[in-house]
Amino acid sequence: MTAPGFDADGRRYRGAAPGQRQQERRARLIEAATEAFGTEGYRNTTVTTICAAAGVGKRYFYESFSDSEDLLLEVYREIAARMIESIHAGISTADTDVTTQVRVALAAYFQLIHDDPRVPRIAFFEILGVSPAVDRAYRDVLDALVDICLALLTPHVDHDAHPAVSVRTVLLGLVGAIVIIAQQWVLSDYRQPIGDVVDSACLVVGAVLERLSP
Repeated sequence: MTAPGFDADGRRYRGAAPGQRQQERRARLIEAATEAFGTEGYRNTTVTTICAAAGVGKRYFYESFSDSEDLLLEVYREIAARMIESIHAGISTADTDVTTQVRVALAAYFQLIHDDPRVPRIAFFEILGVSPAVDRAYRDVLDALVDICLALLTPHVDHDAHPAVSVRTVLLGLVGAIVIIAQQWVLSDYRQPIGDVVDSACLVVGAVLERLSP
């Protein structure tokens, strides 16, 4: 029998609407899954483990997520949003010089990857090869990163000099190169100083920009 003022998980609900309680349980599940997927790995984590870490009864898991893959997708979307937000925040603090904007954006991106190792583990490794739906989510994030590059770099591209070039395709390759730099940095246990990694990534962006500029 549930005590008055508490739900089936033993958590106080008096004064909180059912919808609010569901949102709180969902948030706890996402937080617990981020920790589990980012430390133990997606394939090594069960729904039972996540529910226990979140302090949520297992039956409540399925009010928010259909299965662990559905939860992985939500965790990945939140991590991708953090990555994109860090890039936008970096750009917004820089002056209008594109070289400075690129450096500040990349510095913010690599700083997040360095400060929270769960982010790259999930975004670069745990997300791969799970299912077609998860693969689509990964491609969607790559497209979002390409969109940022397009907005930042397209004004500096000489389209007349490169009429046959798909700028989007070039920038997709550029994003891929930066992601590979980040992946290898993580796999090396952050052996290089972050400043050196940012310098390397800036050199790649600068080379592409120089080739495409008037």
